Amino acid sequence: MDTLPLDAFEIPATRVVAGNGVTHPVAAVLINTALPQLAQALDFRIDPQYDSRAVVGSLVKVKVSEQNHLGVVVSRKDSTDWQKPLRGIEGIASPLPLLSPTDLELLDRVALHYGVFSAQLLKYVLPNRRAEVEKSFTVPDLEWNLADKLPQSSTEISGAESLWARYRGGAQWFDALRAGSHPRAVVTSLPKDNAISAPPRFQDMAQLVQAVWARGEQSLLIYPTAEQATQAFLYLQRYFGAAGEHIVLYSSQSSPASQYRAFLAARFGRAAVVVGTRGAAFLPLEKPGLFYCWDNLHFALNSDMSPNFSARQVLLYRTDQSQASLVFEHYCVHAADLQLVQRGFAQGLAPDRTRLRESTARITVPDTEDLQSQGPSAGMLFPDRAVRIARQGLRRGPVLVLIPPDGEFSVVSCANCAQNAVCLRCHGPLQFRGSRLECARCGQVATDYSCPRCGSTRLRGRHLVSRTVIDDIGVNFKNTPVVVSRPGAEALDQIDQSSRLVVANPGAEPIAIDGYQAAIVLRPHMLSSRNTLWRTQEIMRRWLAAASLVAPGKPFYIAGGLEETLAQSLIRWDPWGTAQRDLLERLEGGFAPAWRTATIESAHIETVVDYLGQALEDFSYLGPVASRRGGGYRLIFVSVPLRQGPALGRALRALTLQMTGYRKGQAGGLYIQVDPEDPGGQVG
Repeated sequence: MDTLPLDAFEIPATRVVAGNGVTHPVAAVLINTALPQLAQALDFRIDPQYDSRAVVGSLVKVKVSEQNHLGVVVSRKDSTDWQKPLRGIEGIASPLPLLSPTDLELLDRVALHYGVFSAQLLKYVLPNRRAEVEKSFTVPDLEWNLADKLPQSSTEISGAESLWARYRGGAQWFDALRAGSHPRAVVTSLPKDNAISAPPRFQDMAQLVQAVWARGEQSLLIYPTAEQATQAFLYLQRYFGAAGEHIVLYSSQSSPASQYRAFLAARFGRAAVVVGTRGAAFLPLEKPGLFYCWDNLHFALNSDMSPNFSARQVLLYRTDQSQASLVFEHYCVHAADLQLVQRGFAQGLAPDRTRLRESTARITVPDTEDLQSQGPSAGMLFPDRAVRIARQGLRRGPVLVLIPPDGEFSVVSCANCAQNAVCLRCHGPLQFRGSRLECARCGQVATDYSCPRCGSTRLRGRHLVSRTVIDDIGVNFKNTPVVVSRPGAEALDQIDQSSRLVVANPGAEPIAIDGYQAAIVLRPHMLSSRNTLWRTQEIMRRWLAAASLVAPGKPFYIAGGLEETLAQSLIRWDPWGTAQRDLLERLEGGFAPAWRTATIESAHIETVVDYLGQALEDFSYLGPVASRRGGGYRLIFVSVPLRQGPALGRALRALTLQMTGYRKGQAGGLYIQVDPEDPGGQVG
């Protein structure tokens, strides 16, 4: 990449600014903007009338190029390297310091991770201000103590008495939390315990919150969906009774006024517990004690807008920064979770095998021989064996039928054994481009391809479509009530134990009071045939979550074949083993979390490659391949060792500035995604 001859220019000298009676008259202001040209802190003059209110973290009004902006004061100083007269701030937007120096430091760390500037994250940190909420809000005095707000009826329990004793090492871990040592854990949640009536995932979380609250510290609880966050919020309000006013909800479905009220309560320590969705990950806390995330690798916890941040990654940085406790909990763990345990950052908590078997459904996955013995019915929407299992379950209560969401995708597979065709170089998905067979990830053309499973050289393209018709399912159960649950407004929360067929998409399964008496996964090939990096972890995550709703010992039948290793992991309920294999494959292939990665799309991809080759010591990439954006855009997939993560962030920042019109004739249009879920592009 050509560069300007900057060696001939002198670095601007720093000059002292006259204060006119103001101590530290220069304010460095971070403007709330997505423009990288304005994303670094800009200097403004503080006039005497604003001196006492323009403190670090306060929201101010400024003008840049005759455009009005809101910004946050990140520092006060006596000098500036801006050689022209400084423009004064226009006013104070809020009388309260909305961010602390710790919050601003967090912004810097997260922004560097994603190769952007801190200002580009402000839109996620600051909710829309509501003046009427500020007027009714009072900042707590110095004597305010959250521990005093805990109900007198809340008695502390020991680790041995807690639900955490159900996990190996859990009692000792919980005692360490109560003692204030802020331990961290990755937990494979126990699905069902007949000794308790409410979902264990709410009860064990409430015990964590109670222990942290008793120390006068705050808890931030993150859930993938607004529905789950609301359920957890309502449960905690019932659990803590009169103290429920110190528990707030911050979700995408909350009103702007409610969001701002929750923001202020969290920032100034009035809220003991904050329950929220992805957007709550940045919420400032006065006294952080616990960060908790349920189902931390759910796609909904990743922002779908630039810079595509992950709530999970934000919580990791917050934990490291504040030394608070961290808990990632779900029925499944993934390679990223296992990596935390292997590095000693967190402790892995799992139930022993005997207790796990007593608390889980019996998962059955037919192998090839079993499917052949079923004859033509194995290829039906509702195979005969699945019908028999469902009818037996309906004699005792509700039966869950899990169907894939409507959608379609294409794969190239072996015409003989249906094994997906993958690139021998990077194991990415192969696709037909005209008459050529090439990798969608690295662009390599596959010649003389032969199937690694059966050796066949014949390939075929398969277009898989899911259009499940509920009426077709009901044909086999004419006198049975059928209810349907879909994500969003059509989702059901809970059903009773009356006999019925519950048809649901993944993630929308309602809870049955005493558990489902059977569950059937229809058309599993719509997930298992996906040629994506996340396929294995999603199969384990989605189907173990669904199996957790089935009564202990009852059948969970997957109506289609899976590869032997994955099938055995499901049958044994062994997410840790699957995560271990996944992490090893990612380490070998150069994928996150074993490496720091990014996809970069540009119409000038050669310029991008040249620049990164100069900026990074140990840099490798796959591609370029044609981008789905069209218009001459091409995509590369970049990998660097973990130790070069900060260097990658700095390089992406510089690359963004270099290609956003700083020089005449230099085109913009640079699209970057850090640590993408799947470099092949099939997410969802």
